[in-house]
Amino acid sequence: MKKMLLSLALYAFTLCAFAQSGNTIEDAIVIDGAGVDLNVLDFNSATSSALTPACGTSADVFYKHDISNGDNKITIGMATLGLSLGSQIDFQILKAVNGDTNNLEEISCSFYDVIILVGGSFEVVIDDVNPNDDYYLRVYIPSGTLSFLTDLLNLTTMTMYSEFDATLSLNQENYTKFKMVVGKNSVQLINNKSYTSYQLYDLSGRLIASKNSIKTLKAINTSYLNNGVYIINFKGNGQTKSYKFIKS
Repeated sequence: MKKMLLSLALYAFTLCAFAQSGNTIEDAIVIDGAGVDLNVLDFNSATSSALTPACGTSADVFYKHDISNGDNKITIGMATLGLSLGSQIDFQILKAVNGDTNNLEEISCSFYDVIILVGGSFEVVIDDVNPNDDYYLRVYIPSGTLSFLTDLLNLTTMTMYSEFDATLSLNQENYTKFKMVVGKNSVQLINNKSYTSYQLYDLSGRLIASKNSIKTLKAINTSYLNNGVYIINFKGNGQTKSYKFIKS
């Protein structure tokens, strides 16, 4: 009887310890591969880490990939199969320069929609990575009932892996990629060669502002916005893209 109780206690402790992993960036869950099943236990005891820079306000879980020496490209993504209800999964990609979690750079703050019976996914490929840097995927827990979240997460897979791409060089920087830089009173659009219009929404879906131009956008005034999380949709040259940013 004592052995049985001890075994049950150890089992419960193991589950608890496992469920708590990923609650902070220092305790990030290591992922190495494509299509890795997401474990629901990772989210059971998740709380808001309040880590900055932030990309949302709900409870979050951190994942990490250690880049192997010699690799110069990392792929990060998620995929969710369709359910009878739709959802939205918010995520953030962070880089710890030289592995220092006190020196974080935001690579992406975005989301992907899980369409009813269809599903959804995202994939980000980062070139010319430095093996000394660490990359993290921060996943915010979607809203919904416990049973719905369990079904949603059970149908979700993670992708985080690095590789060597002979066409890339660690000594070459790509200056042509589009980048959105969020400031206190404006959003600067770096290397924007496509987008000529935008629509700005709050998290309730209410349209806050919009603009159509014959020229590519250079900057967006945000001085009038209250502090909070916003979604901006860009369009132009046959392309559309949505980004999430925080005004603070």
